[in-house]
Amino acid sequence: MPADGLDYEGVPYGDLVFEDIDWSEVGEHDPGRRSERKGTSERDVTTEWATEACQDDRRWVRSAGSKSGLTVKVTGFSPMAGFVLTVIVAPKGHPPRTRWWGATAWVANPSEIKQYEEG
Repeated sequence: MPADGLDYEGVPYGDLVFEDIDWSEVGEHDPGRRSERKGTSERDVTTEWATEACQDDRRWVRSAGSKSGLTVKVTGFSPMAGFVLTVIVAPKGHPPRTRWWGATAWVANPSEIKQYEEG
């Protein structure tokens, strides 16, 4: 599995670079339509906000726990949104470099925010 408890294909999570996040293939998991998809009143997230959160210098990165092991979960602050988001991304290449596919995003839950704030 590429993503595990400590790193992604030998690259420590803290060293991953999220320079380019491509949201063109997000399809039904579009974070801008999350409330509609989930049938809830939760806040929708723009892909611009999600990209900003991934580029936050203080972001918290870890395995997303997917069966494939291909995705990572990033929690970071978006200045445009004004709050902390959690984002799921997958690398466009292996080993992971700077280019990623955006998969989905949401407003971070209280435990994610706490972990982010604690660094």
